[in-house]
Amino acid sequence: MLTPKVEHEALNRVTINIMGDEYTVVGRESAEYINQLVEMIESKIETIQQAHGDARLSKTQLSILVALQITDELTKLRIEHEKLEKLLQEAK
Repeated sequence: MLTPKVEHEALNRVTINIMGDEYTVVGRESAEYINQLVEMIESKIETIQQAHGDARLSKTQLSILVALQITDELTKLRIEHEKLEKLLQEAK
């Protein structure tokens, strides 16, 4: 998503807000795509907050739990992708 500055390539600057904090994201992706990511993150934050009921989690705790959840999803997708790739190779 985030890319180093490359000459002759137009980069988008998108200002986002997560948990009340503002960030500027610079990259090739569109503002719409970045905002979709923000919506997904905010949804995960809300789900985690609801799951913890009355417990007041800090922004750091919420961030770590969201990162853990996203890493879990990504790892499971990679494992599934590798299994499918292996099956395709065996089928050849």
